[in-house]
Amino acid sequence: MSVDNLFVFILVFGFFKVPKFLHHKVLFWGIIGALIFRAIFIFAGVELIDLTYLPEMNVFGHPVKINVVMTLFGLFLIYAGIKSWGDGGDDDDEDYSDTAGAKLIKSFWKVSDNYDGDKFFTVQNGIKMATPLLVVVAVIEFTDVLFAVDSIPAIFAISKDPFILYTSNIFAILGLRSLYFLLANFIYMFSKLPYGLAIILAFIGVKMLIAPWYHISSPVSLGIVGGVLVLSVLISIMFPDKKDDEVKE
Repeated sequence: MSVDNLFVFILVFGFFKVPKFLHHKVLFWGIIGALIFRAIFIFAGVELIDLTYLPEMNVFGHPVKINVVMTLFGLFLIYAGIKSWGDGGDDDDEDYSDTAGAKLIKSFWKVSDNYDGDKFFTVQNGIKMATPLLVVVAVIEFTDVLFAVDSIPAIFAISKDPFILYTSNIFAILGLRSLYFLLANFIYMFSKLPYGLAIILAFIGVKMLIAPWYHISSPVSLGIVGGVLVLSVLISIMFPDKKDDEVKE
């Protein structure tokens, strides 16, 4: 699910007109924040799941142990998948200067109109001000928290071991920065990828809901997820959007 973050990174950098030499610094601090917040979400989530198992009951003649949190996660992921499909990844016109991260920075400091190298703060007319770079980092951090609302529940369908969940997230996030610099110049070609991610979210949600009755093995799950990703990329290349052709020109 971290792949979807790449689209947001590109949109945020374009909206705030972040110079390319500053992308590395923004992603570095964004990753530091993501590691902290995801640790909180994962370890708290594991504890919450352990506390919310219902007593074993017979459902349709089969003994099952239903977990309240996992059931809610499953329903939420199905909803998120349907909503993501409806949105279709159309975030191009979003005003990122009005997001929670930007508002937080602006509530504490005045923000300068221009960047001052790689500095988060600058002094203008004797007044200490935040630079747009600090606003961008805050927007990236809050956006990642919003993405974690989708991705963290999804990983609980794979394992309940907090060490495995956290380390897998670390590798995914660290790899995301390298992947960004690799794909940033032509990620516009993958216009159908958000639809593939929507299908994956809904699939994981269904997997969570039916887990007490039927277990979908990890190889089958990985095959479905990988197949959907590959198919969405191939369809994107074979049937590009008109706006993708305009970007090429």
